[in-house]
Amino acid sequence: MAERVLLSSAVEAEPMWLPNIKNAEEVRPYQWAAPQMFATGGQNRLLLGDEMGLGKSLQALLCILAGQYQKILIVCPAVVKVNWANEVEKWTELTPSVVYGRSGDYETGDVTIVNYDLLQHRLDALCEDDYDCVVFDECHNLKSQKAERTKAAKRLAKWPTVQGIIAMSGTPILNRPEEIFTTLNMLKPSTFPDYFLFGKKYCAAIHNGYGWDFGGASNIETSDDGVTVPLNHLLKDVMLRRTMDDPRLSSQMPDLLETVLEVEVDRTQYDEAYNTCMDQLEYHRTTGSGSIPPGLLLNILTELRHSAGNAKVDVAANWAIDYYEQTGKPLVIFAHHINVVERIATRLSLKAQCGLITGSTQDKERQKIISGFQEGHVQFLICSTLAMKEGVNLDTADTTLFVERQWVPAHEKQAAARVRRLTQESSVCHKVVLSAKDTVDMHFDKVVSEKAAVVKAALDGTDDDKTRVAQLVADSLLKERRK
Repeated sequence: MAERVLLSSAVEAEPMWLPNIKNAEEVRPYQWAAPQMFATGGQNRLLLGDEMGLGKSLQALLCILAGQYQKILIVCPAVVKVNWANEVEKWTELTPSVVYGRSGDYETGDVTIVNYDLLQHRLDALCEDDYDCVVFDECHNLKSQKAERTKAAKRLAKWPTVQGIIAMSGTPILNRPEEIFTTLNMLKPSTFPDYFLFGKKYCAAIHNGYGWDFGGASNIETSDDGVTVPLNHLLKDVMLRRTMDDPRLSSQMPDLLETVLEVEVDRTQYDEAYNTCMDQLEYHRTTGSGSIPPGLLLNILTELRHSAGNAKVDVAANWAIDYYEQTGKPLVIFAHHINVVERIATRLSLKAQCGLITGSTQDKERQKIISGFQEGHVQFLICSTLAMKEGVNLDTADTTLFVERQWVPAHEKQAAARVRRLTQESSVCHKVVLSAKDTVDMHFDKVVSEKAAVVKAALDGTDDDKTRVAQLVADSLLKERRK
């Protein structure tokens, strides 16, 4: 146990030789602590409790490779299923497979990925697949003891073939310790065997005349009664936890972490727009001069971007809600089209206080909304990117979510800089970009990342630069359609 305790907050560890690893040279020193703690003592159990942005997905994969597991199941929120598949392909030689739908056959790879909403419906089949390692990403989704997904997860964790369990959450220590019991019971059933006993020790349990209330907290950092071992002490044997403000990590972390999160969306309306637009592009390519008028090209791709943006509204809102519930931090959300911004605001206003700023927002109202956000009265600030990319300090947040990309990369850079101010207290800021799978988003992302010269030229934001980007994206779309 002593060695695991030392590793529980380590920010440096020696690299390990691992089978089936790719891009090992990109693993940061602090990330090697995960597979070492996972394997130490032969427990093969770990709660990855690092804050957002420290690369928990990679660390979980390192643990999987260290355990040399043959059949792995990853359970996660639906919004990150595709991203998990991408991470598996980037860092390992393993083959990922994603489960869709509540019924029907599904393919299994070395790593099978399923979301929590499907877990109870697919449980029997998943158990029959005899996984030897299970990962529970965002394990706070299992906080309710009565939820069907929680019961399904516990059954999976106890399946005879399961040797390794990895739980992940950026907010493992909650205000209500009862919410973490399922995770701890799955990881260390001998230490946390019984919900009622856990509640008596760590949830300030009281009998309210009708039943036991486990909504409180006790014996967390110190022993309240001088006998009970504090919960934080027990966690050091099972949880790896580092935070962004740890000064020991400053040399390993960039000032801005950018993540492009590939997400699945309902493409019904997008596909209709796509087919219409592609027919127009094909027509101009095969008739007349064989060229596409620049104005038409921009209009077509703008329509596709708009359609993809509308398809991402629900995903964006769900991501924002999960982020706020996990971190308790406010969030700045950027989108390009007015109706996309407004639809996101409508969704989020059902959960928390929102501020909405577009190009038509009057200066007095705009400043009132910004002040409310900076003072902590507004949890979500949803903005039109071009209306809020300059001259505003939003340093009460450290994360920006981009629902729609901009033609000009400099505009995104300026918008993300609204939270990267000299007065920012967080050591690292995050820029998260939602990219809709199998839409124009993916072609646009590819062009931006691969055509450095185009990006550099586009910094000035001329119409010619935008046309060049549009032409490259159109070429990519047409090539895909002809396959």
